[in-house]
Amino acid sequence: MLSILLVSATKLNLTPNISSLLATLVNPILNPLTSLRTHKNSLTDFLLATPNLSRENEKLKQENNLLKVKAKKLTDLISDQNQLKNLSNHSWQSQPIKLVSLDNLASFTSLDFANIRPGQPIATGNSLVGLVKSVEPPIIIVIPLNHPEAKLSVQLDTGTYGDYIYKKNEPHLINLDSGTAFNSKTTVFTLPTTLIPENLILGEIDKITSDPTDPTLEATILLDSNISSSPNFFVITKP
Repeated sequence: MLSILLVSATKLNLTPNISSLLATLVNPILNPLTSLRTHKNSLTDFLLATPNLSRENEKLKQENNLLKVKAKKLTDLISDQNQLKNLSNHSWQSQPIKLVSLDNLASFTSLDFANIRPGQPIATGNSLVGLVKSVEPPIIIVIPLNHPEAKLSVQLDTGTYGDYIYKKNEPHLINLDSGTAFNSKTTVFTLPTTLIPENLILGEIDKITSDPTDPTLEATILLDSNISSSPNFFVITKP
């Protein structure tokens, strides 16, 4: 309406003084409205882009995890030429599974149960999220990493070995050598066993919780992924 008044005033050939006075009175009202309209459009554009940002963040996270695994493999066996061929391709065999429910333990199901058995790792991307507890088709019971029953041997990207446990509602690393060097980005990987492949990512060191003078150190870690926030899962049936 105010814009119409200004246009009408122009067509009425008002004197310059009157036109200037009218503009002086109206512009302070029009300018905030224009600013509000611009802000609204920007907010709408942001809301429309949010789902895409979430997908891009997940993609970048997976790419970053793959780089961590590549770096770990390079430092482990750089002299073994066969290892260089496997930096981007996993040698393990896996079976897709679908989350059914998540409470204290997690329940999954699958189209094939023939090769699934207790102790096998549940993963998403390059990250470990749990271990198979039992298989009772059509249900697979899984121990999440944030559960007191979760226990496994691990290694840091520095080569130090330790053990993963979950206690006091926090993920912990125990039995670390007292001379272990830490920083906020030290990555924690799985150690190879007959059921678990090497170099699945658990997370990153958070802080030291034991006295540095103790013969072994203990630290808390920030888990890289968890069952409640991950979209796709598979069980590794052959490391």
